[in-house]
Amino acid sequence: MAIMIAAVILSTSYFVVWPIAKVVGYPKAADYLQLLTNARWFQAALNSLFMTVISTLSCTAVAFLFAYAVARLDVPLKGLFRFITLLPIVSPPFIVALSYILLFGRQGLISQRLLHLNIDIYGWQGLWLVQTITFFPYAYAVIYGVMKFASVQLEYAACNLGATRWQAFRHIFLPLCRPGIAGGALIAAMNVLADFGNPMIIGGNFTLLPTEAYMQMSSWFDLSSASVLSTALLLPAVTIFFVNRVWVGKRSYVTVTGKASGLRPYPVPFAVKWGLFACCLLISLFVLTVYGVLFYGAFTKTWGYDWSFTLHNLKYVSAKGPELYNSIRYALFASLAAVAFGMVLAYLVQRRQTGVNRLIDLLAILPGAVPGVFLGLGFALAFNQPPVELSGTSAIMVLALLFWNLPACYSACLAGLQQIGKSLDEASLNMGAGSFGTFRFVLLPLLRGPLLSALSVSFLRSVTCLSVIIFIYSVHTAVGTVSILSLVQSGIWGGASAFTAVLISLAFAVLAASRWIPAILNRRKPS
Repeated sequence: MAIMIAAVILSTSYFVVWPIAKVVGYPKAADYLQLLTNARWFQAALNSLFMTVISTLSCTAVAFLFAYAVARLDVPLKGLFRFITLLPIVSPPFIVALSYILLFGRQGLISQRLLHLNIDIYGWQGLWLVQTITFFPYAYAVIYGVMKFASVQLEYAACNLGATRWQAFRHIFLPLCRPGIAGGALIAAMNVLADFGNPMIIGGNFTLLPTEAYMQMSSWFDLSSASVLSTALLLPAVTIFFVNRVWVGKRSYVTVTGKASGLRPYPVPFAVKWGLFACCLLISLFVLTVYGVLFYGAFTKTWGYDWSFTLHNLKYVSAKGPELYNSIRYALFASLAAVAFGMVLAYLVQRRQTGVNRLIDLLAILPGAVPGVFLGLGFALAFNQPPVELSGTSAIMVLALLFWNLPACYSACLAGLQQIGKSLDEASLNMGAGSFGTFRFVLLPLLRGPLLSALSVSFLRSVTCLSVIIFIYSVHTAVGTVSILSLVQSGIWGGASAFTAVLISLAFAVLAASRWIPAILNRRKPS
């Protein structure tokens, strides 16, 4: 155990703390004073805090709504709702943002031509809408993994003792879901805080810290100013982390104790049930409309102007086969490693009193506090020379994506472990299973839901990631999102849409295969 803890701390520190330290230590001390003296940067910091707060609240609310409908309501179209919670994750935001402009911009298909309204999606209101739709699936993955295993017996018991349905929901079900809500809100907040793709296209004059940092580096090649601005994001990120941990606290959330139950979820009132269903359906139709325009644009001559059908855009996809292969390959390796590593970290924090639990917890969640573009920059600065020289290799791509996805995988596993009673571990140990046997045959099967959710999210994020790998890819390790960005910058929106459509299709195909193959193998096992 001591060897494993030391290896975990050293590896996490080397691949998380060291790259961050390289970026933070790059500017001089005098450069940091500009955060207070530069009025534009100070306003960008306030805007980032404001957008993070309101977007996190809305993302968590929509994620809870979808998770409750899928896990607890007997309603149709659950398959559609699950699909909707994956779709925004698997697409690059800088290309999908164009769909919002085409639909709801000043000359939008819906806002102007259909509804004849003078709607301007640019600004903080439009950015709030786009970020809510883009990032609520990250919170959903964590919340659903916890909600699925929340105890049904306790709600029945409360109602049998005279509690109303609202009282049972508020005082029993909602507190038991607190680890999932806190973990989901944390992941959503980290993504909103570090996002620069949507603000660049939708934000307009509403400047944020990530966009300011990206412009400093991409337009003026001012690495010092970019490092200062990215470091400024660490303070609110760490604050969010500690608020999250204080809210969850040391309460008990155990609902999986080994006692089987065949009870169905406690029924909800008719109006509430179908009202929640209508809300989920409305959001789903909205998301389908946005992505329908994106897929339709992949087969049109001129995006937004000439909607004539053509297959000409597919030539951009056929010429970039190796980039598509790299996208799937790196995403698969990185997501599997992130889930395995996140599970080990969550197990140490939740099940072992090692004396360094808080340190491991902080190291596991720290990559989520760093904008992806600067985590990638940190990897480029930290691993371009001995003793670990990884520049231009596939290893640096996989490692960067692995640690970028680590907070999401760790949060999902930690929330799941908080629901499993330690009595199951003790019973298994008393029967002679040993620590490894208990972990393998007791905990892992009970954590199948959170693990699959974490694997899905991390894989889809890795397939469409651009910010982390933009400074570390080489000619031989380029991925699909790099090609999409080059097409967007060249104004070839049809080609970019076609590339995005193919990338989304491939990602879902691999994701479906990863779920069907284990199910088929389990059926073939002898009983």
